[in-house]
Amino acid sequence: MPFYIFSTGSELSSGRSRDTNGPDIARALSEAGLEVAAITLLPDDPSAILAELNRIRALPGTQGIVMTGGLGPTADDFTVDVLAQFTGRGISEDEYAMRKLEIAAKRSARIKLESARRQARVLEGAHVLRNEKGMAPGMIVDVPAGSGSVLVAAMPGVPSEMKAMFENELFPEIKRRFIAHNRSRLVFLIYGVGESQVQATLFGDDTQVGLITDLPIDFRWGVTAQAGFIKLFFETSDTGLLAKIDSLAAAAYPGIKLDLPVEEKLHDLCIAQNLKLGLAESCTGGLIAKLITDRSGSSQYFQGSCVVYANEAKTKLLGVSQDILAKHGAVSEETALAMASGALDVLGADISISITGIAGPDGGSKEKPVGTVYCAAMQRGKKPLAVKWFMPFDRERIREYSGRMALLHLFNYLNDPPQ
Repeated sequence: MPFYIFSTGSELSSGRSRDTNGPDIARALSEAGLEVAAITLLPDDPSAILAELNRIRALPGTQGIVMTGGLGPTADDFTVDVLAQFTGRGISEDEYAMRKLEIAAKRSARIKLESARRQARVLEGAHVLRNEKGMAPGMIVDVPAGSGSVLVAAMPGVPSEMKAMFENELFPEIKRRFIAHNRSRLVFLIYGVGESQVQATLFGDDTQVGLITDLPIDFRWGVTAQAGFIKLFFETSDTGLLAKIDSLAAAAYPGIKLDLPVEEKLHDLCIAQNLKLGLAESCTGGLIAKLITDRSGSSQYFQGSCVVYANEAKTKLLGVSQDILAKHGAVSEETALAMASGALDVLGADISISITGIAGPDGGSKEKPVGTVYCAAMQRGKKPLAVKWFMPFDRERIREYSGRMALLHLFNYLNDPPQ
């Protein structure tokens, strides 16, 4: 029984802007064990939006429709009007949203209350979703369909407003209505391995028998792929089976199966052990620093990152010798180790990661093709550890994959006993 997601806005349907709301909602619903049938981009055209709503409602088994966009104060924000026509309900003003608008209008002469109040409209009798990040409220209505009903939810299109409303208001309601609470869930991540390989290992395929057999009828599982890792969920009333899956996956994928994203695990480890972290980045161009500083509290341990693309920068900023660069090249184990050592000294760190590679599409050779990456982890008083990867991807994915794999390399290195 699927959900359908609509993102409305002519800037999205024309390709002038990128839709992030639809994929974010779909990912959350899928990871919760709900089926997402489609993500649709619709222009600011009320007839097109209404036609699509009627089409989806007529499909057998539709469980819910989640819409974003079209709730603002301008004349091309049609969502409330279209939903009024679709449901046959009247339109009213939400008192909470109006109070926010009145306060905002008193504080700023730029806000004209009479024109802005359009965004306080909701359908009569709707379950109103409060907007803590903006002005326009969202709403949930149940629409008759066949012998049952379809949940229809509308949220603002501004990503920050949508995200807060979805996480705090809409998603809890969806989970309350549609997710069975007599079943337990197991969620974990596996780094550096593809979906098909994990599926074959755990459940088998035409060439091998899986580790898990004799599944109960209420068993469900799913996977979402992201840069460098896949996230798996398993759901069943059989808690013993979940424990078995957890144990078997840990044995099958040692060092790359985690219960939380590696950047969170490393964050907690650095704070707990009072370790100062420094980075030396070449091919990732600062991406690893972003992954770390995306988390609040990273200033407790993160010293900084030296982004050194040019050989001259590697030498001047990190002290990588000209001899190493001339003898082994910028993309080499020796250079990675020298970069990591330089990061320790220059940034006053206790631990460091360095990364250097060929992200392409140019610059590769027969000996070092595009996708060749070297990464080194280092800690004062401990033998450093460098690794080499080959990632046969495009430029963006090479950078994203290697950035997360570098964090995993450091995390595992810190958890290994000194040598």
